[in-house]
Amino acid sequence: MSESKNPHGRVDADGTVWVKDGDWRSVGQVVGAEPVDALAFYESRFVDLESQVSLLEQRSKKSAPVRDLIAAVEKLVVALTDAHAVGDLASLRTRVGAVAETLGDLKSAQDAANQAASEESLARRTVIVDRAEAIAAQDPEKTHWKNSSTEMAALFQQWQDEQKLPHRVPRKVADELWTRFRAARQSFDKASRAYFQTKGKADKDAKTAKTELCERAEALAPQGAQGIPAYRRLLDEWKKAPRAAQRAVDNQLWDRFKLAGDALYNAGSEEWAANLAAKTELIQRFAHVTKENDVAVAKKLLRELHTAWDLIGQVAKADERAINAKLSDIDRHVRGLEAEHLDRTNPAKVGRREGFAAQVEQSIAQLEAEIAAATASNDSVQIAALTADLDAKKAWLSALN
Repeated sequence: MSESKNPHGRVDADGTVWVKDGDWRSVGQVVGAEPVDALAFYESRFVDLESQVSLLEQRSKKSAPVRDLIAAVEKLVVALTDAHAVGDLASLRTRVGAVAETLGDLKSAQDAANQAASEESLARRTVIVDRAEAIAAQDPEKTHWKNSSTEMAALFQQWQDEQKLPHRVPRKVADELWTRFRAARQSFDKASRAYFQTKGKADKDAKTAKTELCERAEALAPQGAQGIPAYRRLLDEWKKAPRAAQRAVDNQLWDRFKLAGDALYNAGSEEWAANLAAKTELIQRFAHVTKENDVAVAKKLLRELHTAWDLIGQVAKADERAINAKLSDIDRHVRGLEAEHLDRTNPAKVGRREGFAAQVEQSIAQLEAEIAAATASNDSVQIAALTADLDAKKAWLSALN
C-alpha cells in the first residue's frame, strides 16, 4: 500500500484505490499503473464533482429557477452517495446540503417576484381592454376606420403577447377581461362591416362574384364525383369572397352554391359505398391489433393498416366519423402500448424508481451500524466522524423529502 499526500485516498499494491469517506472504502482498481497515476484518476473524478457543486452554488447565488436547482441537488445527492472518487466527499455533501437549505427562501422570493410580474401584466391587460372599449364606442360616422382597425389589431397582438408571458394571471380575472376585450372587438368589427356594407358598389361586386361561383359550380354537374375537387377549389374562393349587404341575398346565393355541391357529392355515393365496404373489411382484418401486446408487432401492423387505408378513397361524410372512429380505436391501442414501453424503458424514471433517497437511507443505516460498533469499542474519534457524516446524510434526506 502506498502513502499519498492526499489524506482522503490511498492505493494498495494490487492497484486498488481507497477513499477516506467516514471509513475507508474501495472506489475501484487500476491494474498496471503507478500508484500516483491510479490515485490521480479518481482524484480527477472528485474535481469533476467539486466543479458541479461549485456550479450549483453559483446558480443558487444568481437565483436560478428553484425547480432547476432542486433537480441539480437531487442529481448531486445521488452522485455523491458512495461516489467512486477520491477527495473530501463529506465537504461536498455539506455544501450541497447548505444549498438545499436555502431553496425554501429562494422559492418564496421567486414566488413574490412572479406575483409582482403577474400584477403588472394584469394592469397592462386592463389598459388594453379599456382602450379597445373606447375604440368600439366611437361614433361610426366620425371613425377613421383604417387607423382604428390598425390600432385594434395592435391591441390584440399586445394581448397575445401578454398571454405568452410566463407570469400567471388569476384565471377568473383574465377571463373577465378577455370577455370584455372580445366583446369590444366584435362590436367594432360589426360596426365596421355595417359601415362598409352601405357602399352600393361593394355589395354589387359581392353578389356578382358569388353568382359567378354558383354558375361555375352548376357547370360541374356533368362530371359527377370527378367534379368534387374543382368544387372544393370554388368553395375556397367562396370563403374569400365578400358578403352581400343583405343577409337574405347572401343566404340565397349560398343555398344555390351548396345545392350544386350536393349534386356532385350524391353522384359519388356508389363509389363511397364501395370505399366504406373496403375500409370496413380492412378494420375487421386488423381488429386483432387491439389485443396485441407486443409494441413492435403492433406498430408494424398499424403501419400496414394505414398504408392500405390510404389507398382507399373517401367515404360519404355521414359515414366518416363512424369508420374513422374504428381506425382511431386501433391507433389509440398502439399509442398506448408505445407510451407504456417508453415509460418502462425511460432511464430517468427507472433511476427515480430505484431512488436516490433509498440509497441515502441505506447509507444512513450502514453509518448507524458503524457508530454502534465504534461505541462498543469506545472509539471516540471514529464516533465523532461517523456521527457528523450521519447528520449530514439525514439533512440531505430531510431536504429531499
